[in-house]
Amino acid sequence: MAFMIGNGEHFSEIEKIDSERTSWNLKAKILRLWEVSDFSRPNSPFSLEMVLMDSEGGRIHATVKKTLIYKFKDDLSEGKVYSFENLGVSTNGGAYRTTQHRYKLNFQFGSVVQRITNHDVKGSPFHLVPISDVVSGSYDTDYLVDVIGVLTGVGTEREVTSQHGSTTKLNVIALEAQGHKIQCTLFGPYVDELNAFIASGDYNNAVVIVQLAKAKTFQDFDNMNYEMIFGQDPSINKYLGGTFLARQQLGKRVIIMNS
Repeated sequence: MAFMIGNGEHFSEIEKIDSERTSWNLKAKILRLWEVSDFSRPNSPFSLEMVLMDSEGGRIHATVKKTLIYKFKDDLSEGKVYSFENLGVSTNGGAYRTTQHRYKLNFQFGSVVQRITNHDVKGSPFHLVPISDVVSGSYDTDYLVDVIGVLTGVGTEREVTSQHGSTTKLNVIALEAQGHKIQCTLFGPYVDELNAFIASGDYNNAVVIVQLAKAKTFQDFDNMNYEMIFGQDPSINKYLGGTFLARQQLGKRVIIMNS
C-alpha cells in the first residue's frame, strides 16, 4: 500500500548518516534489490541486499538479514520510493562495496517501511566510471563499478565447478570505450540471458552498461590484464543479484546488466 507522507524533519539525507546515532530515518528509492542465497543451501535465502538513493543523489547500501526477511520482503520493490524508519548503522567495509558511503544501513526488528507517492527521487541509477580508469589501476576495486562500452566480442560458453561440487555456466564478453578494452565474465543465469540476446538478432556494436560489477586484475605472461566479474563467482563465494535487459537507445542496441 502506498501512502502520502509529510516532509518531517526527522528524516535525514543519506550523506548525513554516520555512527553518531544508532538508528536513522530516511526517504529513498530502491535502485537495486536482490536476494543472496545461502552458499551451502542454494534454495535458502541468506539476506536481502539493496542500494538506496535519496532526492539529493546520495547513495547507501542496506541489508535485511536472514532472520528478518519474512518481515520485510513483501514490502520492498525495486524502483519504488519508501520512508524507512529505525534502521541501524554500521561501517561500510569489505571488498564488495556498492556505494562510496562510509556507512551502511541494517534493518532491525523495529524498523518501519512505508511506500510513499509524494516524494520524487530522480537521477540516473548508474554511477559510470570510464573503462580507462579501471584498466589504469587508479580505480579502488574494493568498490563495485558501473561501466559503459561497445560490445566487441563474445567468448565460448563453458562450465566451472565450485569447491562444493556445484557447477555454473561462464562466458566472457569484451567491451571497449575510447580505445580502452576490458573483459567482463558472466556467471549463471546471465549467460542464458546473454545467449537469448544474441539469438534475438544482430548484436554488432551493441552498447553495454554493466552495473555493480567486481573489477579484478590477473596476470597473463608479462601483462597485467583487467576483467569484471558479473553474477556468482564460485571461486570467491560472492553473488551480486540483478537483471539483464536489452533495449533500444539512441538508435543503438543497449544491454543493461545489473549485477
